[in-house]
Parts: sequence; structure tokens; C-alpha cells
Amino acid sequence: MNSRLAEAISQADALTRAALGGRCPVRSRPSRRGTVANAAPQALGLDGVELTGRIDLAGSWFHKVEAEGGYLNFFPAPAWYDAAVDAPSPVGPEIVLQPLDVVFPAVIAPEDWAFWQVLRGTGPDPALVARQDAANPGWLVRYTARRLADLEPRACATLNWTAERRQLLWMLAQLPQEGNRRRMAGYLLALAREIWDIGPQTLPLALNRHSQAALNAGLRQVLAENCHKTR
Repeated sequence: MNSRLAEAISQADALTRAALGGRCPVRSRPSRRGTVANAAPQALGLDGVELTGRIDLAGSWFHKVEAEGGYLNFFPAPAWYDAAVDAPSPVGPEIVLQPLDVVFPAVIAPEDWAFWQVLRGTGPDPALVARQDAANPGWLVRYTARRLADLEPRACATLNWTAERRQLLWMLAQLPQEGNRRRMAGYLLALAREIWDIGPQTLPLALNRHSQAALNAGLRQVLAENCHKTR
């Protein structure tokens, strides 16, 4: 997880506790909509709208807080995106891909086979792994990182925080740092698809480089250990 995202989550916890008078534990989390959310009002049976009026966002990473569906949603300010994109890029472990009990046709990359196994937990259909398109998750992740590297010399240096770019940076900031490799594989696949939905050729340089780093670091983490052997 990006250090700036961790700071924002910690701030949302502290701001909510202050508004509640420290009456209950609070556990905020990043939401898919690009906010930090917690269910403190719902847990206490309090009116969320009333609670937002007690929250002072001055000096925080947020520019507004709203109550919706029993949750408090903290919206990051532009300064958060500037700080998050300036944070150090992730670096994954060295790849140690042990030989698998699979006879690989020349067209199938062992990395793609391993990615499929981690993602699904089973041996994939060789015909699917041999595909050189978005139907092959391992290929899509590797190709996206390579495509961004090819586009980097032409990337724009100017950052304009459109909604799509904010959402992408929010996803990049949630890169898993350790633990479940299947979760990491699912994250990488979602990230690659997000990049293609936005259009990799439209990314400014800072987001291009963060995206490359996340894809490469995550892929190295997925492949760092031998996966299940299949025959």
C-alpha cells in the first residue's frame, strides 16, 4: 500500500474518533469509488449527516466528507494525489521461477502459465495460455507493462487530475505489499484492464512510470515462489 494512502486511512480514523469523542473503535478502508470509508455512524446508530458536521478537515488529506448508506466517505484533496504520485515507486522481489512439471509449447511463456495457476489455483487450458491477447491474463499484464515502457518517451509530463486519472492512482496506491499471491494476481489483472480502459497513450509520465512499476513489482511477487505443479 502506498504510504500516502496509509496516512489518509489513519487520518480518517483519527478524524472520525475525534468527532465521536473516542467512543468506539474505527476502522477505515479504501473504497472502490476512490474514497476512504468507515461505518462508524452505522455501528453506533448515529446520524451520519450530523456527524460530518463535527469533522474538521483542516490540515488533512481530504477536501470533503459525506455520509452515504451508513458510511462516512472521505474524499482526497488534490494535494493527496500530488503527494501520492511523488511517492517512491514499488519494487518487487527477484523472480525465482522453478521448473514446472509442464511441457511448454514454444508459444507459451512459463510466466503466463504460472500467473494463471496463481490466479485460478488450477492448471489452465494450454490453448488459453497460448493466446497473445487480453483473454490470457498473464500476457495482458506483461504486455501492458511493456507497452507503457514503449510509450514513456512520448508521455506528457503535465499532470491534470481528471476523474479517470484519480481513479487509476487510487488503484495504484492499493498495491498489495505482501501476503496472498492470488490477491496480487487479481489486482494486477484489474490494474491492466483499468489502464486499457483509460488508454495507455493518454497517461502523463508520472502515472505511466507508477503503472509500470506496479505491474512489474506485482508480477515479480506473483512469480517469486514456485506455484502448484501440474502434469
